[in-house]
Amino acid sequence: MDVYQLIADIPEYQEFLTVQELSASGRELARRYPKLVALQTIGTSLEGRPIEMLTIGKGSRPALLIGTPHPNEPIGTLTLEFLTRRLCEDDDLRDELDYTFHVIKCADPDGTVLNEGWFKQPFTPLTYALNYYRPPHREQVEWSFPVHYKTLHFTSSCPETKAIMEVMEETRPTFLYSLHNAGFCGVYFYVSRPLPGLFPRLRRVVASQGLPIHQGEPEVPYLKRFDEGIFALFGIQETYDYLARNLGDDPAPYIEAGTSSDDFLKTLAPSYSLVSELPYYFDPVLQDRSPAGMTRREALLQGVFRVDSIYHDIREYFAIVSRGAPRDRLYRSVDDYTKKTPKRLAALKHEVEAPQYSREATRAEAFDATVCRVFNHMLYLGEVYRLAVARGSDDVSRLVRRRLEEICGQIASQSDLQTLPLRKLVAVQVGSGLHALAAWKEFNAEAFPEGR
Repeated sequence: MDVYQLIADIPEYQEFLTVQELSASGRELARRYPKLVALQTIGTSLEGRPIEMLTIGKGSRPALLIGTPHPNEPIGTLTLEFLTRRLCEDDDLRDELDYTFHVIKCADPDGTVLNEGWFKQPFTPLTYALNYYRPPHREQVEWSFPVHYKTLHFTSSCPETKAIMEVMEETRPTFLYSLHNAGFCGVYFYVSRPLPGLFPRLRRVVASQGLPIHQGEPEVPYLKRFDEGIFALFGIQETYDYLARNLGDDPAPYIEAGTSSDDFLKTLAPSYSLVSELPYYFDPVLQDRSPAGMTRREALLQGVFRVDSIYHDIREYFAIVSRGAPRDRLYRSVDDYTKKTPKRLAALKHEVEAPQYSREATRAEAFDATVCRVFNHMLYLGEVYRLAVARGSDDVSRLVRRRLEEICGQIASQSDLQTLPLRKLVAVQVGSGLHALAAWKEFNAEAFPEGR
């Protein structure tokens, strides 16, 4: 399998597909390849939209590929759009991989619809923020799997997660690819475990697209690092222990969510999971390992100070627009953010007192802590803007939009922000997925040469 020849065929995507477009494309694929593709509805979303799954091929190992486990992360839908078509067209590829592919292009159709406002527009940070939606933690498809850990007991999985659980229980996938992407950073990966030869292949596919491996701070402080830009997948248990350690009290009320798809699948079958985190935006300084002139502790605390200012804006404006407002998706998302953010910031403040944060930060780490972190939090101010517009609160919507424009202007003045081409991002997700599928197959062939 020549991965690089294959990803050279990825088209120059200019926009994302809507939920309706993804569904229509899946139906057309099933119509065109009736002996190869089965299309079924595996469940219904909270708001009554169908959750559809394509099954392609009849290989000896089941693989499950999931798009939009977070609905503001649609790069994976383009990845699955390309992969499903290629798997149908290329008999040799299917035979060489030898998997039966179960593909859910859109696991969260309700949330994805709420993000469609930015799918077809010029993709600026302001456009993204003004049309942004991310579910509260407990309603995220990725983090709504049941778990019992110490004082945390979560069994209220959302309907979309329940549909995926049923697929997992029925198909027992040996490979899971939950397709995520990040916002403003470099490329990084999560994997179940190291596999022989896989990490150099992942780095090579990133380099082939001229994209950078992430050099900033890790997404969360408690990650286990396997290699540069490659981390161990984690469940909610690691989050729980991190918060307990840094807050000194029961963290369950500040989590109020389940565990991850990978963590749940491990209870059903031996499997391998990959997550490829791709950014929308990048700044070359995120590759700069030269000294920043401040410690990691100082950089992270400076970032917390900036985020705290945005948090107070969100809380203030939300208090106004939420009075008498329906408890809809946007409301629940901002409400969850305002309730949990203070404790998460407090945990980080305590965490950075540890000795490892006294090391001098690189410029990449300092930029990530002070600028990229601000970008991630300002998106919830975009949700407040949407709530204000929906309620007809013109004065509040004008104030919030002005504040968002101010923050975006500050980010622009502090960075050389670049919007990355979608084709390159899809190429990395396709290429890394194919490399991991092949590496897992090779590992099993060596471990069980007679197929046991």
